[in-house]
Amino acid sequence: MGLLILMALNCFCVMFLNKKDQTVAVVNCFGVWSAFSLMYWGGSGVSRESLSELFCVDIYSSSMISLSLWICGISILVSSCMTNLRGVFNSYLILVTLLCFLLVQCFMVNTLAMFYVLFESTLIPLASIIGIWGGQIERVPSIQYMAAYTVGGSFPLLLIFTTMEVHAGSSFMWFISMKTTSLNWLFWGGCFLGLLIKLPAFPFHAWLPKAHVQAPVGGSVILAGILLKLGGYGITRMMMLFSYTLESFGILVMSFSIVGSVYGAFMCLRQSDIKKLIAYSSVSHMAFSIMGLFSCTEVGMVGAYIMLVSHGFISPGLFVLSGINSEMVHSRKIKVMSDGVRAAPSLGFFWLVMIMANLGVPPCPVIISEVLSVVCVIALYPWVFVLLLMYFILSGAYSFSLYCQLTRTKKKIKMKVFFNEVTLKDMSALYFLFYPLAEVLFKWDLWAMM
Repeated sequence: MGLLILMALNCFCVMFLNKKDQTVAVVNCFGVWSAFSLMYWGGSGVSRESLSELFCVDIYSSSMISLSLWICGISILVSSCMTNLRGVFNSYLILVTLLCFLLVQCFMVNTLAMFYVLFESTLIPLASIIGIWGGQIERVPSIQYMAAYTVGGSFPLLLIFTTMEVHAGSSFMWFISMKTTSLNWLFWGGCFLGLLIKLPAFPFHAWLPKAHVQAPVGGSVILAGILLKLGGYGITRMMMLFSYTLESFGILVMSFSIVGSVYGAFMCLRQSDIKKLIAYSSVSHMAFSIMGLFSCTEVGMVGAYIMLVSHGFISPGLFVLSGINSEMVHSRKIKVMSDGVRAAPSLGFFWLVMIMANLGVPPCPVIISEVLSVVCVIALYPWVFVLLLMYFILSGAYSFSLYCQLTRTKKKIKMKVFFNEVTLKDMSALYFLFYPLAEVLFKWDLWAMM
């Protein structure tokens, strides 16, 4: 509760600053809020700790709160460095701050009805960001596509919460106690469908590449960094509340996720647009989170949250790099972006680091998540190792291909770049993503039950 009051007071004070100083002030506020949110990490661990009548936190929600505040600050920082962000930048600050405020409340509320309202409310600021600052004329159809998937998929969840309010009199998380023996596929499908679409899970992933392509860099940073994690957090809450155990429904979801990881890696090999490639790589990585969550084991839960948090820093880093690089050549085509890398060789080093982190090269924390998730799945079905081996081969192939295309050399062809200098300010957003990623590596057992 204190965090929400601090956010409201700081936003009120920023209103009285000059327009030139507001950007710096808001970025600093997000840094202060992120540091303040770390106080919740020393609470009761995986047990829920009440903050007030409306809010409570545990290690899962507190980690998502810190991630939300950090990524929203990174979004404002990287957007302030972009020259192609049209319109009034103060409007962007307001929308991102509003979105962050909704996200923090969504991770803290202790009633399912309020969680659903806030879960759907996050779509409004994101749709506004894409609609106002989107890159192409297709941004309106992409918003409609995203809204149809997310709102339509979560409608059964609304029916479940409404039924609970009518018959049980409350959707308060602490008072819910249901026996899984009385629950069937229809109930689990209604609970998890909207959350799986939000992650997104295969085959409900089609909205994500469209949204990323049309969104500005700051919007893609928020979408990949934190909004996708709402699905994983929601699945965790549903499993805890309804005492979900491994059932045939979960086995079906895990099977689709394994196929989706291979499909996403294969689609990455076929992409010439850098944003679509990063979007499909997100589909592959989120598949490991789904496998870990639906394995219903402590090892799988730890692996899932390592992937959620690690991906929350790696994928925004890739989008930051793609934004800087594409602004140099005014194109998102990978082969054209190689001109920008050759004009600013430091970009080549950062591309190498982020591609290796995305691939899961040790000691990047992604490899820990993948190993833990693979162990959980193979313990159930050993033959799945064949498909997972295909994923690792395809993942290495598209990562190697991406780096080679970005750093390849051309002879006797004049480079077409609009500026050939990348300053410290341009890369500052990327630097702020490295430190928390390293912290995840050393704190990977943070989400364990014991």
